[in-house]
Amino acid sequence: MRVRLEDVAEAAGVSVTTVSRVLGGRGTVAAATRTRVLDAVRDLGYDRSTLLHRQAARLVAVCAPAQPEHWQIEVCRSLSMQLQDAGIIAATPFLDEDIAEVRACIDAGAALVVTPTFTPLDVDVPVVRFAEATAAWPTATAGPEVSPASGTGSAGSASGTGRAGPEAGAGRAVDAERIAARVDLSGGMSLAFEHLHALGHRRIGLVCNDSGALAEQLKNRFRREHPMRDVTDRLDEWIAAVPKSHSGGIAAATQLRDATCTAVIVQSALQLHGVFAAVRRRRLAIPRDLSVVGFGDFSTMRYTNPPATVLRLDNQALAEALAAGVRSVLGLPGRQLASVPPTLRPRLLARQSTAAART
Repeated sequence: MRVRLEDVAEAAGVSVTTVSRVLGGRGTVAAATRTRVLDAVRDLGYDRSTLLHRQAARLVAVCAPAQPEHWQIEVCRSLSMQLQDAGIIAATPFLDEDIAEVRACIDAGAALVVTPTFTPLDVDVPVVRFAEATAAWPTATAGPEVSPASGTGSAGSASGTGRAGPEAGAGRAVDAERIAARVDLSGGMSLAFEHLHALGHRRIGLVCNDSGALAEQLKNRFRREHPMRDVTDRLDEWIAAVPKSHSGGIAAATQLRDATCTAVIVQSALQLHGVFAAVRRRRLAIPRDLSVVGFGDFSTMRYTNPPATVLRLDNQALAEALAAGVRSVLGLPGRQLASVPPTLRPRLLARQSTAAART
């Protein structure tokens, strides 16, 4: 009968996570606990793949979200190619709700999780990810305080367990995470506001996801920087928090048009396509009846009829920042993470989905 990791954990009287740490040589485990785990491995005849055992430090999980934006797919593809060129095996699990695929990669020997997302992960290996530029720096719940100048600490966010500060919640060691870059997506909203305001738009709405830290940050930035923030109490009415889907975009466009918005800023590409569909269903036209600005650029944005005005991200720079994080964690040669992560800002590409507001 095949011996499972769970069998070893039960025999040693520890968790599966602890067994995984011992076998992968990750984290801190008491000597007595390590001995019990190794004794259970020997007694049960548990044997991991020889290939995975030898390559444990060279297996990296490159994780896109379950519903990725196109820019996230491009970043993961470029990063995987860079890792493969360096002789690193790149597994590509998706980040589902219970991150089961990611945990399976860790059990198989992945020494690191890399993801082009903004949300902390509760896993037992180091995580390299992005953070929104305006988000608070992670702080430790115990041990030395972490400053933006260092980004790490003895209880910091790159290789312990638990959670970190305001971004991750209490309990995670701050050195369990490395922030590869600060991405100024909410600052991109300022560019969108400036563009739309110059075109005469005042009733500008926001279409964002109905969950997630980034959506909350975008809503906060929307309320702080909206051109009408000092003259109206309708800003919350002009926020449509909907599922990250085509149908969510349709519902949001309908809601914001009924709220008399003349322009919208849209977080997700799927939502943006839904906004376009909703406007057509009403026998209206973009940008005559509604100007639209989206986050992220890819080929279909140029063929949305009319081509969409977008906030473009530098996907190659994002991938290189994550690759630097991998090299730093694994101790590989090449460009390392800076002591202060770079801040990458989007660039506004004005196409034909935005035009002057109708009087």
